[in-house]
Amino acid sequence: MYSPQKLHPVAYLGSIVNGVRNLWIPLIIILFNSRDVIFSGEISLKYILIFISILILVIVLFGGMDFLNKYRTRFWIEAGKFIYKDGVITNREKELDIGRIQSIDFSEPIFHRMFGAVKLEIITPGDAIRIDTMKKTQAESLQRILYDEKSQAEGEAIIGASSGWPRQEAEEEPQEFTTLYLMSNRSLLLMSMTSGALGTFLALAFGFINIIGADFLLERYFDYFEGAFQSVLWAYMLAVGSFILVGYAIGILILMIKYYKYTLKMKDDDLVVEYGLIEKKHQSININRVQNIIIRDSILRRMIGYYSLAATITSDSLEGDDVEGKVEILPFIKRDDLYRITKEIFPNYHIEVPPRIVPVRGYRRYFQVMALGIFTVSAIIQYFWFDYMWAIGLALLTIVALSGFYSAYNSGYTIRDEEINLMTTSFFKRSHYIIKSEKLIEAEWAYNPFLKRSELGIITLVTAAGMMGSRATLKFIDQKDVDTIWQWAERSASNEKDITEIDHGVADS
Repeated sequence: MYSPQKLHPVAYLGSIVNGVRNLWIPLIIILFNSRDVIFSGEISLKYILIFISILILVIVLFGGMDFLNKYRTRFWIEAGKFIYKDGVITNREKELDIGRIQSIDFSEPIFHRMFGAVKLEIITPGDAIRIDTMKKTQAESLQRILYDEKSQAEGEAIIGASSGWPRQEAEEEPQEFTTLYLMSNRSLLLMSMTSGALGTFLALAFGFINIIGADFLLERYFDYFEGAFQSVLWAYMLAVGSFILVGYAIGILILMIKYYKYTLKMKDDDLVVEYGLIEKKHQSININRVQNIIIRDSILRRMIGYYSLAATITSDSLEGDDVEGKVEILPFIKRDDLYRITKEIFPNYHIEVPPRIVPVRGYRRYFQVMALGIFTVSAIIQYFWFDYMWAIGLALLTIVALSGFYSAYNSGYTIRDEEINLMTTSFFKRSHYIIKSEKLIEAEWAYNPFLKRSELGIITLVTAAGMMGSRATLKFIDQKDVDTIWQWAERSASNEKDITEIDHGVADS
């Protein structure tokens, strides 16, 4: 059966939008830097019309090839394969084995939702196909058929060759997804408040300022506070404080909009997460394709009893936006609910918090290099420029030392048969990796003369994840613990795994 499908008609309009989008940043910069000339009235109507004509021509040239490519795009299912074909001058064709599909994702940006369209991405361990614009009903039907074909392939090891798409629905009602978790509004607010909301706002704000070169906005902002207060110090403190408070509030709002109605669903061996208010996201992951699972928390979230759960998958494709291969399954959930749902999703994983194993002689190594850098820089600034730099340096040293002690105290591992639970830490954040030996692709043991003298070591376990791999590193642990993990990892070497030893010289003492 062979039934090629076309893209949504709005995809052609998207070609024009893409042409404009590729030009709007340079255009804004040009117009902004030419504002004095534009408003001076020295430019005649003739030159304005010529400029507009050239702009339209460039947009047509930029969007024309994309328009033709989308017009020629076709996709279909045939003989257990999902096939995608496009190209203008050179025809391109991709085939994905349905049985190897590990993620079927689609998103609904606000522009697409106006026309009932979505973006679709299908990922396998070796490749991916990304369809820019297709009907939402088309995507849902395709997703349902792909899930059914995958289930049939896993159950019978054969996919029927007559599975052309679209096809008539089976008489038997297909199994529906079961909702495992729906984030409440209270949890959404707490998550947004503890998820780097200020950092989200700053990234957007300074990105905008950097694009348009609006340094004058900051100058006028601070000039306003200087004019309102006699003390320059108080003016700057209030200006910075107001900026932080407003930015934090806006960042919270952005995150709440992004993760609105976060829902986790499950059907057979497939998980689906859905979220978003303005742009709806729909991500899926096949449990059998998971390379490892990661439970994360921060010191603030631990105080209120919330954690997050993520899983990594592997793909060698650069088609998607995320090359790390990490899928957030439960971004914010209470501890008891987390372990209950995780046990239901991954019954073959044994999850336990590993004991602390970093010896006392290894504690200082978690912060000594950074502390030395802070001390040196603070001393230079104190001597040449600022008399009170010692107070700032002391505060930074205290934070770095506390972070180092926290990391050392919370690092550890435990091995149970063919599985390792490994806890790594960084700046008051913990990552709990659960790794099966069959998923391990590489182990690295780093040492130098200073560590060797103290009988300490660093070991890293690597599993497949996106293009870069997922790395879990235990630092400054006893040499006998390094040997224990190494021997566990070596048992996987017969599976064509790469176990390597690395000499990092004297990089860390």
